Amino acid sequence: MPRTSRKLATAAAILGAGIGLFVILKLSGPVQEPVESRERVWRVDTLIAQPARLSPTLTLYGRVETPELLRAAAPADGRVAAVEVREGQRIEPGQLLLGMDPRDFEPRVQQAQADVDDLQAQLKRERLQHAANQAALAHERELLELAERALKRARDLRERKLGSDAAVDQARQDWQRQLLAVTTRQLDVDEHGARLRQYEARLERARAALTQAQLDQERSIVTATFSGFVARVEVAAGDQVKRADTLLTLYPSDALEVRAKLPAPYQQELLEALDAGRTLRATARAGGTEIVLHLDRVSGEADPSGIDGLFRIQRGAELLRLGSMMTLQLQRDPQAGVVAVPYTALYGNDRMYKLVDDRLQAITVTALGDYAGAGDQPMLLVKSAQLHAGDQLVTTHLPNAVTGLRAEAASESDSAGAP
Repeated sequence: MPRTSRKLATAAAILGAGIGLFVILKLSGPVQEPVESRERVWRVDTLIAQPARLSPTLTLYGRVETPELLRAAAPADGRVAAVEVREGQRIEPGQLLLGMDPRDFEPRVQQAQADVDDLQAQLKRERLQHAANQAALAHERELLELAERALKRARDLRERKLGSDAAVDQARQDWQRQLLAVTTRQLDVDEHGARLRQYEARLERARAALTQAQLDQERSIVTATFSGFVARVEVAAGDQVKRADTLLTLYPSDALEVRAKLPAPYQQELLEALDAGRTLRATARAGGTEIVLHLDRVSGEADPSGIDGLFRIQRGAELLRLGSMMTLQLQRDPQAGVVAVPYTALYGNDRMYKLVDDRLQAITVTALGDYAGAGDQPMLLVKSAQLHAGDQLVTTHLPNAVTGLRAEAASESDSAGAP
């Protein structure tokens, strides 16, 4: 037998022996039972739905401000003598806040008082002068009559050839001079009313200047007229200031309010509630204390994102400061047949699941807004015609949730929708 044939026969024998050994091992091995397919059951948390009449809340972000911010300004040019308060300090009515140097104001008051005294004296002199002019006018008229008679006698004597033309001319000159004196004196008497009104007007002007100087002197001492806080201190002792320069900025603690943007989708609802006279309550937190507010009015201007709402603080204003940022929870009008659920129960914008016969069933809901219920967990108010009292609402958010998915309740929490 050729050498190549022997090699092929040997290889075939080895391959056949291997196949036979594999078959023997396969037949003698254990038999594996077929795997039985079982559907997975998801354990979920649920809530028992109990529709109720609840108020949705709207989360707003606002800033503390005040319409009664007082800017104490310098009444006149002068120097600051003392500053008795600091920024942020609480103040009470009658408390001394700042004083300007009185030496800058006393000379102005004295000068204004001197002007008043001078004009009063001039007015008195004018009245005395008028009385004297009236008496002098009567004498001047008598002298005029005497001059007229003297002129007449001089003419008579000249006609009788007993007097000269020079005597007549002298008599006429005396008469004309006296007539001018009467006219001048009469003018002084007639102008008395105008001069009197002029002096009285100047006196009133001087009195007004005196009042202003005295008022500036009073205002040079700044005292608190209300309970509040110092927002800013603009000057220090020794500063030279000009008229109308701001010295201090103050605000009353009971005049604080919060300005927050009301979103455009809710604007009509809130405006109608205000027009109807309904109280829209809001709450906020300052540390561990609750701040209570109510929507008082809206601003006179709006923009595409909404309109500013102005909230009056009813309780807790003493904990706030001007310019503080706040998160408000505004309670809207209550609505009936709504259920409060955790945010984890909502899929997308309008889908939830309830557990029916251990399987998920999708329902379409309308989200109405937040709900400030008991506890710290944020809640959402929803409403749906497919939602009934006693339904088991799934609150565990499943990434693969679909209608028909098998699930079982891990536990049942308190009834949903209860305050």
